[in-house]
Amino acid sequence: MEHNRRNYACHLGYTLAVVMIGLLITTSNAIAAGLWVANANSDTIAEYQGKLKKPHRQLKDTADLDGPSTVAFEGGNLWVSNFNSNSIFKYTSKQIKKLQKHVPTPTVVISQDTGSNLDGPEGLAFDGSGNLWVGAEIGGVVVQYTPSQLAASGNPTPNIILNIAGGFSSPSHLRFDSAGNLWVSDEDIANGNSGFGEVFKFTHTQITGLTPGNNVITPVFGIALNAFAHLETIAFDGAGNLWVADENGNQIYKFSASDLGGTGLSQNLTPAVVLSTTSVSSGSCNESLGGPYGLAFNVGGDLFVSNANTPPNAPSGCLGSLAQFSARSIRTTGSPTPKAFITNGVNSPNALTFGPTIP
Repeated sequence: MEHNRRNYACHLGYTLAVVMIGLLITTSNAIAAGLWVANANSDTIAEYQGKLKKPHRQLKDTADLDGPSTVAFEGGNLWVSNFNSNSIFKYTSKQIKKLQKHVPTPTVVISQDTGSNLDGPEGLAFDGSGNLWVGAEIGGVVVQYTPSQLAASGNPTPNIILNIAGGFSSPSHLRFDSAGNLWVSDEDIANGNSGFGEVFKFTHTQITGLTPGNNVITPVFGIALNAFAHLETIAFDGAGNLWVADENGNQIYKFSASDLGGTGLSQNLTPAVVLSTTSVSSGSCNESLGGPYGLAFNVGGDLFVSNANTPPNAPSGCLGSLAQFSARSIRTTGSPTPKAFITNGVNSPNALTFGPTIP
């Protein structure tokens, strides 16, 4: 994913606090709770309620936001990672309710530490203890902040700094599965199958065994396909299957839950489903998957995708799009037509998050 400061093509049941799936009710194309979208290139965050039509509310804090990449919720409060300014902001639930009336100032700002670990923060995930895990793409590490570190503004050294043997390349988005295992997407790492990008799995035991300070461990498992070109977000559906967005490959991969318990890195798993692009309009944003970046599921099993429109040879004039695919249409490999597709209110949309219902 290309933000303003990048010159190369790149770019959480433990984290229900982030996805808040249980709060969603789906009817037809409806979105009962808010779908939040970080628009990296316009420094805004948009929330869609009811349908993918126009934003229900927008956070237009352009004085503070700088390359927002991911939104996460914890206790009803909204946290956002700012890729360009190496920072993480907190907005309270009270502030969110009043977005239509004023632009809030973040109540907590976590800034770059003296060790430059929080460099290019993208993915955010809260664990069950309220610790915040962050994928720092440029810093090349995954970091963890404790609740006490998040209580006030500052530039604290992360409580935990996680790396892998041999080093991450560009760790970004991350999720906890229902067993408390941590999955990390390394966007561009040269994997063992001649592709670029790998999804690493750290077990719950490994994660809870980490100590304050620097930790270098080997993931128990890694998914790496030859077809991977540049990975972004990952998401789990209601059945525990793992979905991976390949921004530059213009595809989305589903890996069956039954295949996620293996061991060994650079595993060349056979995807259960591969979604490819199809034409949906005659305008400049005419691809159903145009640089797929963000992934999120509602309780009805529909898949929501943000298209950042940054793959090679992307059409000029398109600032990105949002697509909703029915659960039925993504059961098998193919190029499904979205049940909803919009281009308004987005500008290089990054990660997607369903948040708590806010009037």
